[in-house]
Amino acid sequence: MKIEICGATWFPDKPTNLVVTNIKSRSAEISWVDPGNTGNKVLSRFWIKMKKENSLILNTTTDKVKKYKLDNLTPYTTYEITVAAGNQNGFGEEIITSFFTSEDAPSGPPLNIKSTSRSTSSFSFTWDAPEKEKQNGVIISYTACVSHSENGSCFRTYITSERKWLVSNLNVSTKYYVRVRASNKAGSSIYSGSEGFFTNGRAAEKATEVTSSTLTFSLEIPSKTFLYFYVVALKLKDDKEPTSSDSYENSELVTYAEARKSTNPKPYIAAVFTSSTDIKNMFILGDGKNTSDPTSRRRRSKTSDYYNGPLEPGTGYSVFQRIFTNEKNEYYSTNWTPASKTNEYTGGPRVLTNMSSGDIKAKEGDLVNLLCSAQGEPPITFSWEKDQKPLDSIVEIEKPHRSSFLVVTVKDQTNFGKYICHIRDRFQSNTHTISIQKDRGAEDGEKYLTEISIVLAIFVIILLVILAYFIYQNRRLKSSKANTENKSKDRNNSNDIYENPDKVKDDANYEQVENEQSTYTALKRTGTDENDDHLYSHLNEVHKDNLNQKETGF
Repeated sequence: MKIEICGATWFPDKPTNLVVTNIKSRSAEISWVDPGNTGNKVLSRFWIKMKKENSLILNTTTDKVKKYKLDNLTPYTTYEITVAAGNQNGFGEEIITSFFTSEDAPSGPPLNIKSTSRSTSSFSFTWDAPEKEKQNGVIISYTACVSHSENGSCFRTYITSERKWLVSNLNVSTKYYVRVRASNKAGSSIYSGSEGFFTNGRAAEKATEVTSSTLTFSLEIPSKTFLYFYVVALKLKDDKEPTSSDSYENSELVTYAEARKSTNPKPYIAAVFTSSTDIKNMFILGDGKNTSDPTSRRRRSKTSDYYNGPLEPGTGYSVFQRIFTNEKNEYYSTNWTPASKTNEYTGGPRVLTNMSSGDIKAKEGDLVNLLCSAQGEPPITFSWEKDQKPLDSIVEIEKPHRSSFLVVTVKDQTNFGKYICHIRDRFQSNTHTISIQKDRGAEDGEKYLTEISIVLAIFVIILLVILAYFIYQNRRLKSSKANTENKSKDRNNSNDIYENPDKVKDDANYEQVENEQSTYTALKRTGTDENDDHLYSHLNEVHKDNLNQKETGF
């Protein structure tokens, strides 16, 4: 703004002929001519300002000079410079100009070297240009170096204007180191840090055995030292070949469950094997087994299990192995296997009738075990019911087939009847019915035993009665015989008495002593002579003939 007072100006006019000279990558010089009109005061100073990308980076005043040196500039950069003349009243209008610094060698190396694809004998990698403020000009070329060690000499170099390179004719499963530098017209940067990359291992062959839910591959066991490796599987969409196995970061490898939920196929970890594992060449993809991630224990976290879930029928799959070589998580991958397709699925779960229980006979109080075994597409699940009521069971899974046990305590009549085992595999379902029938034979047997027992008891009683009868008759016979003998003796004794009538006279001299327990009667002399002898005689029945004799006077 120009101010005039009574025909005179208050501030100086703007300088003239502002020029920039001796421009370099980081410095320049400016010069100007003093204004012809200095105002109503003497010209005493100058105000210099400089902007870079619309940002004020210099704001200074000087004494009365005609040039100024600019330092600490950025190579290959546009600057705007203004100069204003001043007196004691202030500064007048500015004169404006701009300039562009020259290039300098890049002050920073290329960035983010990474592999984009690998094979058993080659790999390609890309990189980014140096940071913009460190390019110091226009990058016109890059020099890439491949070595066998991190800081080793380059056994192969490549100069390109692009930020990528395909290195070929390399060894399988071998680590190589890559570093890159950038160049412009002023020079070259230093090399970037070395990045190590492995070539891929050899892929397994196409699946050798195929079912509707499994594929069997022959794995490539690493020949070099390793900690563990993943077996990674991918369901192929429309039978298209997958992208390079090494293009997947570890964070992109999901679990079987996550892959099942995804609308687009994702590579999932089907199994993990450590160097200490007894690794078998043949690997069955989809066998339903679990393996544990060894890295989870090192992180002191919960163990991660990888489920090798069943495959879909009539679907293409491919696998690769990711081998981790050290604790730094350095790894390489094998190539994808050729696509292998599972068989189409036919039928449902098959009941193993030779193993499952058939109809069973039982009686109240028995403990009955019912077994239901089946094969099918995993996962196989079981459920039991009786009279449309669910029952609890035990499932056995540690075999190629699956089995379910149901334990039934036969308490009463309600426990007899049909028990239905429902079997469901991944696609279809089936049932197996087992009947617990009342054991009528056991009841008939019990009745038969009871009847036999009763008959035997009656028979024993009859035998005892018969035996008692024979004993009784035997004793009676013996008694009758004894009586007959006694009668004969009595007759003889009677004859003796009557044949000796003198003895009868002595009868009046004896007392009769009776004993109810004896058949004998003692005859005791009534006299007092101690030396008298005792005379004994049997008292027998007096026979009628004797009585008759007595009556007749004998």
